Amino acid sequence: MHLPALTLTLLAAAATVTANSLTPVLERRQGTTGLGHVTCGTTTYNKAAIDAAVAEGCQLYADRETLGSSKYPHRFNNREGLQFAVAGPYQEFPILSNGKVYSGRAPGADRIVFNPNYQGECVYVGAMTHTNAPTRNGFVECVEASGGGGGGSGGSTSSTRTTARPSTTVITGTVTTGTAARTSSASTSSSTGAAATQGLVGMGGQGVFAGVAAGLLLL
Repeated sequence: MHLPALTLTLLAAAATVTANSLTPVLERRQGTTGLGHVTCGTTTYNKAAIDAAVAEGCQLYADRETLGSSKYPHRFNNREGLQFAVAGPYQEFPILSNGKVYSGRAPGADRIVFNPNYQGECVYVGAMTHTNAPTRNGFVECVEASGGGGGGSGGSTSSTRTTARPSTTVITGTVTTGTAARTSSASTSSSTGAAATQGLVGMGGQGVFAGVAAGLLLL
């Protein structure tokens, strides 16, 4: 069966649109896509700092290893009822205000939380802090902001990614010149046509006058 070229083109375009529409869904599963920064108490962490802590926590969990006397990462039961991106089970892992990745020493007040097996992947689901918590060992949610804003304070690392884009050149001179030429040509044609019309009218008047004069002579 042979399909017309137009049909094939439409099918290809539909396939492209379908693929593009699925991309954001796949990206959202990564946990931090679209995350700009997170503020825990007075400390702000950017996406790069969050990604580094999540990567370390997920790797340790996968390797069945822990760090420090509190054995991070460890299970977080969420007795506080904090709201995270997806359901549990949850693991918590420290994120440090000095910009370093936790290696087993003092964990500080702030934590990232991840689900170790969300749809087959280990994903970030939120952040929390002991700062301003109602109980000594309790947690409150950190404040997340979307987009690329804010490199974090407190020594958190920053990350800048530059995406090369095809250059676009807008040519205006040729278009302007062409338009002017077309306008000038049209004007010239109009002038020439008008002159020709006037000439024909003039010749017609002279012919009528000559005919009248000849008739008078015959009389």
